[in-house]
Amino acid sequence: MKKISTLILALIIFQVNAQQRNLAEKLGYGPNDKLLIIHADDIGLAHSENIATVAAMKNGVVNSTSIMMPSPWATEVAELVKDMPDIDLGVHITLTDEWFNYRWGPISSKSEVPGLVGKDGHFHFDCASVAKNASPEEVEKEIRAQIEAALALGLKPTHLDAHMGCVFYGRPEYVASYLRLAQEFDIPAMMVNELFEGVVLPNKGLFEGIDLEKVKIIDKVIIGSPEVYDGIGLASFYTESLQNLEPGVNVLLIHVAYDDEEMRAVTTRFDHWHSKWRQQDFDFFTSEKAKKLLEEQNIKLVTWREIGKL
Repeated sequence: MKKISTLILALIIFQVNAQQRNLAEKLGYGPNDKLLIIHADDIGLAHSENIATVAAMKNGVVNSTSIMMPSPWATEVAELVKDMPDIDLGVHITLTDEWFNYRWGPISSKSEVPGLVGKDGHFHFDCASVAKNASPEEVEKEIRAQIEAALALGLKPTHLDAHMGCVFYGRPEYVASYLRLAQEFDIPAMMVNELFEGVVLPNKGLFEGIDLEKVKIIDKVIIGSPEVYDGIGLASFYTESLQNLEPGVNVLLIHVAYDDEEMRAVTTRFDHWHSKWRQQDFDFFTSEKAKKLLEEQNIKLVTWREIGKL
């Protein structure tokens, strides 16, 4: 019986992979084309983050972003993108607040999602605390609230993704809620093959009612790290990443903002992901060097809006 179950699971994985690895071709590209979404996380975090993200999309090569609805500056985003009807803007599902002196909490009533609230009355600082304290029902309620809040602002989300990966690496039930609500609202949800095979397929009972064949699986997600920042530097890392980009649909996650007084205050006591980091991201992806690299490497930019039309 165990061998049969293993064989069935292997066949399921093979069938899903065979379908999903053709995402580039479904978008109308060849199997050897290098496709890239240059995605600026965290719009809505602060005014500095907002205006830098919009500037990077208008004047640079950044072509996608996602909004943190619980953040106090989220409402400004709707005003800033009024003249960008085709903007690729998703909902950055946010279940934590990692900052020391810039705190926020859930959009849902705190009495309805007490597991998402820490001792200070705001979100927990990290994903581990969310997984330990928040029930799947609470997480699903908050994900729904954030999507509905974006819609209420007049935004038309092109996709869902997750801040700090808390939805992905908390509990399998969180991933089920994430995909279930993506299906309900007809919004593509970012998913990588490692997560799909490691969390979704082994827990298929949690995903009943979700059409897993319609989940759009990204081939690779690329993001800088503290080790990169302290080592070769972000500009070198991004240069090498573009030079060595593999065929398929790739997502490059960045964070753009200005190294100004506001962002220095928001990111105080942080050695990484701070205002200087975000300024460097902005500088690189609005540079002529970035544009030239894309051309030289024959990298084609695609968006979640395009993926959502499949």
